[in-house]
Amino acid sequence: METNPDQDLLRELERAEAAPYVDYPPTPAWYFPAAGAWFAGITGMQGLTEDHLPSALVLLVVLIGALGTFCAWYAGYRGAMPSMLRRAPRGMGPMFALYFVGAALIFGAVWTTGHAAGWGWASALMFVLATTGLWLHEKSYGAAAARVRERLS
Repeated sequence: METNPDQDLLRELERAEAAPYVDYPPTPAWYFPAAGAWFAGITGMQGLTEDHLPSALVLLVVLIGALGTFCAWYAGYRGAMPSMLRRAPRGMGPMFALYFVGAALIFGAVWTTGHAAGWGWASALMFVLATTGLWLHEKSYGAAAARVRERLS
């Protein structure tokens, strides 16, 4: 049976394009609670802005510094930062759509809690939902990446 060199080349190109999305080291276990704490800090900062603006600004600077440090570390750890919005491999779109729907639901629940029960409760809820949501997204992402790897093998 003959092979089509153009088709083989296109498959290799698709594998290379998908590599940043599907070939990656495992996410460290500390990431989920650390990210949940970061989001909880951002949420808690909302409650500080009216009565304790200087404290809120200090917290904001600390959280932005932590985000920058994490992003620099993660880009080096993973080797590349794939975009959720551009050129994701075929088959990963539904997983990214679910991520955005989940994030919107979390933000809605946290905002509602903040206004109804206070930003301390909203911050606690954000920690739980963000930590859990990111862990579930990691599982969903891993399954989608495995399907893409299988399709391209």
